Amino acid sequence: MASGASIIQLLFVVLSIQTIICHGAELALAGNAPTVLEDLSGLAGQEVSVPCSVDVATCGDFHSVKWYRESQRVFVYSELANLERSEGSLTNRARFVLSSNETQAGLKISSLQLADEGLYRCEITYLEINEGCPVVQYVNLTVLAAPDYVEILLEDGKTSAAIRNVSRIGPFNEGTIVTLLCRSGGGRPVPRIEWWNGSHVMEADEVVATQEDNGAVTGINRLQVALSRQDLDAQWQCRVRSPALSSPLVANLRIDVHVKPTNVTLTGLDTAVTEGTAVVVYCVADGARPAAAITWYNDSSPLQKSAVETTQLQPEDEAEVEEQSDGTFSTRSRLIFTLNRHDHRRYITCRAGNTVTDDLQHKPVQVSQLLRVEYAPTVAVSPENVTVNETMDVLIFCTYDANPVTLTSVQWFKDDVEIIIDGPHKYEGATVDQPALLLKKATRDDAGAYTCRLTNAIGTGQSENVAFISVQYPAEVRLVMEPELPVNELERPNITLNCQVSSGYPPVLLGVRWYLDGELLKELPDCPLNETITSFSMYDEDLCDVDPSKLLLEYVGRSFQGNYSCEGMNAAGWGPPSEVETLVIYYPPGNTTLTYEPEVVVKDGPMTLTCGVSDVGQPAVTQYRWTRNGHVIPEISDAQWNVSQVTLNYQANYSCTPVNEAGEGETATIEVEVYAAPTFIERLPPTSGALSDSADSAKLSCRVECYPLCQIDWFRNGVPIRESPMYTVVDSFVPENIKFNQHQSVKSSLSFNMRMWSQAKLDPIADTANYTCTSTDNVVGDGVSSTTLFTVEYAPTAAIIDNPSIEVEEGSIVGQLECSASAYPLANYYWQYNHQIIGNGPRLTLDYGLSRDKTGEYSCVAHNQHGNSSAKAFINVVFKPECSITLREMEGKTRLICEVQANPKLVDFMWMLNNATLTTDIVHMGLQSVLTIDGPAPTNGIYYCHANNSVGFGTPCEISVEGGLLAKLGDENIIIIAVIAAAIVVILVVCIVLLVICRRKRTEDKYNPAATMEQRENRSARFVINVYAQPGP
Repeated sequence: MASGASIIQLLFVVLSIQTIICHGAELALAGNAPTVLEDLSGLAGQEVSVPCSVDVATCGDFHSVKWYRESQRVFVYSELANLERSEGSLTNRARFVLSSNETQAGLKISSLQLADEGLYRCEITYLEINEGCPVVQYVNLTVLAAPDYVEILLEDGKTSAAIRNVSRIGPFNEGTIVTLLCRSGGGRPVPRIEWWNGSHVMEADEVVATQEDNGAVTGINRLQVALSRQDLDAQWQCRVRSPALSSPLVANLRIDVHVKPTNVTLTGLDTAVTEGTAVVVYCVADGARPAAAITWYNDSSPLQKSAVETTQLQPEDEAEVEEQSDGTFSTRSRLIFTLNRHDHRRYITCRAGNTVTDDLQHKPVQVSQLLRVEYAPTVAVSPENVTVNETMDVLIFCTYDANPVTLTSVQWFKDDVEIIIDGPHKYEGATVDQPALLLKKATRDDAGAYTCRLTNAIGTGQSENVAFISVQYPAEVRLVMEPELPVNELERPNITLNCQVSSGYPPVLLGVRWYLDGELLKELPDCPLNETITSFSMYDEDLCDVDPSKLLLEYVGRSFQGNYSCEGMNAAGWGPPSEVETLVIYYPPGNTTLTYEPEVVVKDGPMTLTCGVSDVGQPAVTQYRWTRNGHVIPEISDAQWNVSQVTLNYQANYSCTPVNEAGEGETATIEVEVYAAPTFIERLPPTSGALSDSADSAKLSCRVECYPLCQIDWFRNGVPIRESPMYTVVDSFVPENIKFNQHQSVKSSLSFNMRMWSQAKLDPIADTANYTCTSTDNVVGDGVSSTTLFTVEYAPTAAIIDNPSIEVEEGSIVGQLECSASAYPLANYYWQYNHQIIGNGPRLTLDYGLSRDKTGEYSCVAHNQHGNSSAKAFINVVFKPECSITLREMEGKTRLICEVQANPKLVDFMWMLNNATLTTDIVHMGLQSVLTIDGPAPTNGIYYCHANNSVGFGTPCEISVEGGLLAKLGDENIIIIAVIAAAIVVILVVCIVLLVICRRKRTEDKYNPAATMEQRENRSARFVINVYAQPGP
């Protein structure tokens, strides 16, 4: 009731305020007060207060203050209406402030945004209208925003790529024109952008500004510079200034400028260099970025690291590079000299270049130095070949090239041994003025290689060639045969006998005498001048103009064997005879025979092949080559081939050939035929069978290998099966299979003609029999036989369980269930419960206490490959009742319901209150018993429910009941409910009254011709009413 009275009181206050507002609007229109314009700026993200002057002392209290941005209202404040709300873009970001002397109001905006910029209008509604009181004021708010970034971009004419702050760009070759953009955005107004190089401003284009979507402004300043050496290691900076910044934003950039070398210097070659002396030359290239690459040249040929040995100029592996203070590099390269005489008066050149000289196609910077080399003599002797007779003089010259050319000593050597010149008897010359050597009256001991060694101030030089002096004397010879011995008669070779000079000069023979077994065989050349030829009739013109040191024996056979020797003659006469050499001739074996044993070769038995020869050849036969059906058998090389177990592969054509080092003898051949005794390839299985009603598919077969071929007969229990209509016998011939080592064989099949049997079925007992397959004998073995036990098969039938129905109390053990069925082959078993397999085998063991959820049907399935049969048993697990009690309100009455679970489900109930048995107001319904406890009798206390079935009494369940339902609701709660209902009615009445007032006011506004200001005031009044009619912003 209290809340309803408050709402009615508030309604009267609102109606009074509405009357005052309407009166104040009329006064304001009549006054036509002046407006005030003021400029204000604020920083984005900060707080700003938009002022609005109020004069409470002169104009009286105001009803409300409203702020507009452009034409949209953004804030309204009314103390009388207890209203302060931000709207539009200032929602939740603005609040009303009033100075302590009540002369200055303000709209304080937090988190200032760029979009907040604009013309703000403040409208004041006073409770009384007075002239001179400003009711509308204007403030122009400018929002300043600091730029939030500055970045430098590199422009290549097509695209621009951002460069991170404090970065280095390049490299750029000197002379390159670089265009950079400095961009800054995210703020307002347009920033001032400048380029700085160290401490001075760089000339750049004007700043170009673009407007961003959020009202911010982006400025870009373009800088274009032609790079030079003065820009080495330069650090450029882009500075951004703005009224919103306390200090400028900066972006730093370093320009990597590449420049070519400025100069090259060469040091280390000030004096003459002795050949072979290690000299180090340094080349320094300055002023280059990147570091200069130094290349060395010997005259016009560049020096490579791989050319060290041939040029003896070795550049250092790595040049030393040092960075200078201006960012350029000084490169220092070292060249190690090991010069020879060929470098004398050549120029060594150092060239320095880098990528700048390469890109701009400029010549590298270079410096050259003349080489001066002092070296020992280079010596040569002449003539190089001199042939003299004994007692003749020989003059040998020694010429040289040297720097300096003056000699200090002369030495001569024979066969690398120094010649001691001790007087004019043997030698003359060999002085520094006349280096030539004169050899007097040469002997054979003077023959040899002569060299000269000269020395000057630098060193000693040995002649690079030799002067060879030959002194003639008679020859000693040796006999050599070609080709190397022995030789093969089958090849009908030619043998060349060489009479070679072992010592003597000249080594060329003018005549040779040939001997066989000590007798003269031939003298060459065969010309009339030979002293052993006495008449022209013995002259052979074809053997006159020949090399006498060679004798050709054509088409050599075994008859050419013997001991050969020779003696030779040169310009000095005949020499002694040579040592004897024996000529050996090889020839193959002959007269080959081939035999085998035993005479009849049986498969799986032994066999021996023998190859014999009557002439073993020279040297004697070493091996035999065997073939089988034309294929060589490499693993057999003896005269006998022993086979321990003959396979079908050995039925073939055989050949053998004796072989020695001279070749192959005659080949002998023979044909071997392999016999086979009767043997099973396919025998009957120990057991076999067929379904009684589908024996047409039953067939017995066996296969016997035998050569010559044999015959197969069938027997049933020892009785021959001949032309019986109950069976069909089919015999077939199978050819030999060498791959599987199987000879010719006979295959026989026995089929059952079921249409000729009684009822066209097999009897499981009468038709079980032994069937035998037997072969006849052949010339190499006895017959064989095989027996199978033929049984009649059928699917399981008449499956039974020994105890098909079992009742057991929960927790008790059942023991075992056993299942059996008739079947062949014998049946296998498995057990199922709830479609799940729980065991295998004919017995199911339940040796644990069964729970109630194990009640159900248990199945046994007997099965074999022909089918299955099943039997079922039912296990009933019984247990005592288990109860629970619930209290329910049903049909206006309080009832206790006792529900039980039990097996068997036939249950008796008994109710008790405390210790007293209840017999009335009880209804039994199967597994439920319902007790109604409303009535004149006492209902407080503990209720018990007892239940039992044939298994026994279960544990009783209980519930405690205290009082009736009405006792739960006291007098106080009833009064509260009544008050709540009355309050709801009052609230509904107030809402109806407010609705009628609002509609009546809206009708008056529709026909009121007042000015624009009055309309705005009326909208404000309606707004106040709506606020109180509908709580919330």
